[in-house]
Amino acid sequence: MIKPYFETKLGKLYHGNCIDIMKQLETKSVDLILTDPPYGVNLKYDTYQDTEDNWYKLFEAFMPQFLRLAKMSIFPTCQIKKMPYIYSKYPPDWLIAWYKGSPGHRSYIGFNDWEPLLVYGKNDGVIMHDYFYCQTEGQEQRHPCPKSVKWAKWLIKRATKEGQLVLDPFLGSGTTAIACEKLGRRWIGIELSEDYCGICVRRIEDEAKQGKLFFE
Repeated sequence: MIKPYFETKLGKLYHGNCIDIMKQLETKSVDLILTDPPYGVNLKYDTYQDTEDNWYKLFEAFMPQFLRLAKMSIFPTCQIKKMPYIYSKYPPDWLIAWYKGSPGHRSYIGFNDWEPLLVYGKNDGVIMHDYFYCQTEGQEQRHPCPKSVKWAKWLIKRATKEGQLVLDPFLGSGTTAIACEKLGRRWIGIELSEDYCGICVRRIEDEAKQGKLFFE
């Protein structure tokens, strides 16, 4: 295993290709994968070309690792039109509806006020609702598609217990790591962009200085 880019008492951040790093982790060693992969809609990421073709290649590469590593995985569908493909290749065990209110920009025929989350597997004793409301928050200026910490906290709090391990192989600006630090969950984050790794470290250190993290 490569040396972590950054560590806390609860978590480790790795800078590198998530597929290569996930292959080094033990089978079923992760309680939850919570992540937000690229959508294949030409967003401007730092080091990744967000084309639709690349999305299909990436999906085929990460899904076997998700199913091998985690007792439970939760992540967005990455466009409604991809649902038939997803169900034909890797049908989910469940769906969760994330109602986010109007994000302020048009979708295919109107405003996209909700988003389905794919769920694979389950943890022992997990009892969750299949619907939750969480508004989007202010954007991290150097990442094109960050998720809200409230979004990650709602899912992590209900899908895991304190001390369990959460993996985010597309960590981005660090939302999953922040949520884990606030909730007392162990975490592993993997991020291809060193710039986004730096954003994640800065955010964790800022939260720690303000005394907002679990270990504080």
